[in-house]
Amino acid sequence: MKTTARNRPWVIRLSAGLLIGLGAISLIALMSTSVSDAIMRALNLPFVGAKELSEAFLVCCVAISLPISVYCGKAVAIEGIVAMMPDRACRIITASGQLLGFALCAMLSYVLIQAGADARDFAEQTTLLGIPYQLFYLVLTGGFALTAVAFLIRAGISYRTINEIGRE
Repeated sequence: MKTTARNRPWVIRLSAGLLIGLGAISLIALMSTSVSDAIMRALNLPFVGAKELSEAFLVCCVAISLPISVYCGKAVAIEGIVAMMPDRACRIITASGQLLGFALCAMLSYVLIQAGADARDFAEQTTLLGIPYQLFYLVLTGGFALTAVAFLIRAGISYRTINEIGRE
């Protein structure tokens, strides 16, 4: 049975909807900040902290877009060689790659937690607005943790399809 939006669990549909909404808000905020900064520069009015705000919204966009793209199966992959293999081998390699993606994103989440703690301990913050760097690390930690979960879900889907091919 092909997975569609309707037969996904409600938790995943709700989470995807929230992530898409937050991503849209972050992207609109990023574009608005950039456009406002350009307009204000043309009018010789300084937009203090525009660069720092843009960086914050960009971090949010990246952290939100990664799990969505992985869950939808749109992560960057090299499929040329794998596509020439038998279907079962292709799915095994895909599932293995997704498990590797899970491991790497989980490890990266752990490293980002450590980096956030260091940033807090050293009171690191942006120059103009004083935004603590720990917030950037926490947002990225959440994004990579959700990406790890998305890789795990995709690996489970690939594993189920491997078993379906084996029964044919």
